[in-house]
Amino acid sequence: MSERRLKMRFLDGVNVTYVKKSEKEKLKRFISEVSKFDTTLSFQPLNSPVYGSYRVELYEIDEEREKIPAIKLTVFVSASDPIDWLMKHDDQVNMSLDEAVHVVDTEILEISEKENILSLSLEQHKIYAFVSKTRTANMSLREMVLEVLKKFFREEFGIEFSEEEYELELHPELSDYFL
Repeated sequence: MSERRLKMRFLDGVNVTYVKKSEKEKLKRFISEVSKFDTTLSFQPLNSPVYGSYRVELYEIDEEREKIPAIKLTVFVSASDPIDWLMKHDDQVNMSLDEAVHVVDTEILEISEKENILSLSLEQHKIYAFVSKTRTANMSLREMVLEVLKKFFREEFGIEFSEEEYELELHPELSDYFL
């Protein structure tokens, strides 16, 4: 067998909002009371097990032929014409680490080779999810997002996510309406 490569495929991206059903009315009452005051302050709850708003990006990996990402790097790159540089590097799979001027952050990714969701990486309000091509081939977008939330809740909050306990909204990409 030839050496496995890292070449994952972007599947889809979706904005996900969830709220715990048992807390929804309390949250609505609180927001209603705050809105009665004549103020320019706004209220944005932090992502938590009670309420969350995330962007979920799904990347498909054929683990039989491809490597599973194990490290996430955040790098600074020097370029005299940044827009031209970005246009040339649209296919980021072929980008060389030699072009990185400084690595500012690293994250070791926990890999679960036997699960549908092989690995997750959280970056502020974005969850990058690396999914098994073979085990998720017949899953809908909603089913994959539910799997991501289950893994995310276990890893980030140390609790189980139960769909029955949450009101969940998926907001697809605008481009999905034109396909």
